[in-house]
Amino acid sequence: MAVLFGVACFYLGLWQWHRHVEQRTKVDAIARNYGAAPAAFSPALVGSGLPQERQWTRVTLTGTYAAGSDLLVRNRTLDQTVGFEVLTPFQTEGVTVLVDRGWVPNAENAETSPAVDPPPTGSVEVTGWLRTGEVSLGRDLPRPQLASINVGDARAQVPSLTSLDAYVVLGAQSPAARAGDHPVRVLPRPEEDLGPHQAYAYQWWLFMPGGLVFVVFAIRREAQAATEGTERADAPAKPKKVRIWDEEDA
Repeated sequence: MAVLFGVACFYLGLWQWHRHVEQRTKVDAIARNYGAAPAAFSPALVGSGLPQERQWTRVTLTGTYAAGSDLLVRNRTLDQTVGFEVLTPFQTEGVTVLVDRGWVPNAENAETSPAVDPPPTGSVEVTGWLRTGEVSLGRDLPRPQLASINVGDARAQVPSLTSLDAYVVLGAQSPAARAGDHPVRVLPRPEEDLGPHQAYAYQWWLFMPGGLVFVVFAIRREAQAATEGTERADAPAKPKKVRIWDEEDA
């Protein structure tokens, strides 16, 4: 059991270490790419997938928004308030990609999709960041809502979307959207916190010898108890103390 405990601690620590490395890669990609000079978007940038080190690549693209085709991704938090992220199809370079225009607050209930100001019309120049699509959560939600930014799930509602597994997070656009009653807030720079995974990995690895230490301690306690029991058994019996009233009775 002590050996199994040590092996379990080793693999738990390894799991936390891999999560730390993954988070470090994300943070390094943000630090390297977020403020870089934007590159012209082309489907070739994400044609074979977007590796972790190229996440948040800054790009520019020119095209037109597909007005009236907004998709809303629920359970997105901004400033400790839950709302939706607004995805709008954008036609550029012969393809249609999703542009995450930002965040809007919830409506009166989760089943109701909130009103959203429309994107600019006509030709628009967008500057933003490339991201890989998220994992599908497999939830059946009322249209136009989505549970995650999954390109396949979005394509089920907007068939014109291309098969590129990527979307663009909006940073700026020209011309800007007209101010309305339901503005879309541009998403802030992502957090660059490494989290506690490295510390957790070290803690699990420090726990590895704990089971063996406990076994050694328990064996020593049992051996000490057995020795003390043997010594008590071998010791001569002490004479019974004669009390005064015993002598008087005799």
